[in-house]
Amino acid sequence: MGGIKALEKISVAECVPKRKIRWKPVSWLCLALVFTPIIAYFLFNGFPVVLSFISMFTDMQANDITTMEWNGFDNFRQVFTDPKFWGSWKSTLILATSQIITLLISLVIAVLLEQKVKGAKILQIIFFIPYICSGVAVAIMWMWVFNKDLGILNSILGQNIDWLNDSDRPMRLIVCVYVTIVWQAPAYGIVMFKAALKNVNPALYEAASLDGANAFYKFWHITLPGIKSVLLFLLLASVTQGLAVFDSVLVLAPLDWKQTAGPDNVGLTVNYYIYMQGVYNDEMEYAAVMSWFLFAVTFLISFPIIRARNKASEG
Repeated sequence: MGGIKALEKISVAECVPKRKIRWKPVSWLCLALVFTPIIAYFLFNGFPVVLSFISMFTDMQANDITTMEWNGFDNFRQVFTDPKFWGSWKSTLILATSQIITLLISLVIAVLLEQKVKGAKILQIIFFIPYICSGVAVAIMWMWVFNKDLGILNSILGQNIDWLNDSDRPMRLIVCVYVTIVWQAPAYGIVMFKAALKNVNPALYEAASLDGANAFYKFWHITLPGIKSVLLFLLLASVTQGLAVFDSVLVLAPLDWKQTAGPDNVGLTVNYYIYMQGVYNDEMEYAAVMSWFLFAVTFLISFPIIRARNKASEG
């Protein structure tokens, strides 16, 4: 009897002999297809990141990694004592505020389009057209608008103003870049806000109307809390885009033979300076320091926004 009970405790699975999994050629093919993008990611993204981090502490000749020589923190000292670097941050931060302006414009237009205006869908499509256009193409278009001799703006005003290269008023170039960004950027925000407004409970508006609430009260206490998660997401995107301004200034403030971007270098943003040092001057180690510093600043600004967005999503 004891032997029978012992046999009963043995599971059926234990009695069945285990089979070894045989990999067929198609299995190896599927595995290769799965790992191909992963390997490509680490090869074309991970390796350059690691290389850029190492290069910050070295000297190279003409960006040749075989000539790397350890130099400690000399590159950091050169970057942080470079007046051009801090000047590029000034231009970057000024232009970054344009993203906040575009965010407000997007919100206002989205709220207006949500009021069941005639032709709202057509207007939404028209507003979205600048976003799908190439940033370089948009900058070239505005360069024609602001051109001194044949520009559309001067023709309308009947003036001969040098908007892009006025050494007496260098901030005119910043204004031109500002306009270029504000004209193109709101489109994506309009679409996102429109989708978010659809999810706000209409019963809240009805209840507020019964209590005699005005339009501003509804917007502040119902609309904004209802789209808070999307608002914070767009704010995060605006911060990253604002600190990465490049294509507009590249077109409107091309480098001259002195490697200056516009009058008094006002068109030189951080990304533009990284490009200039890394590509034009073959000083990738210098550009790497600036790139990692830009990453650190972007992360420090973005982190509290990410935390606030996560809390809004959980709530």
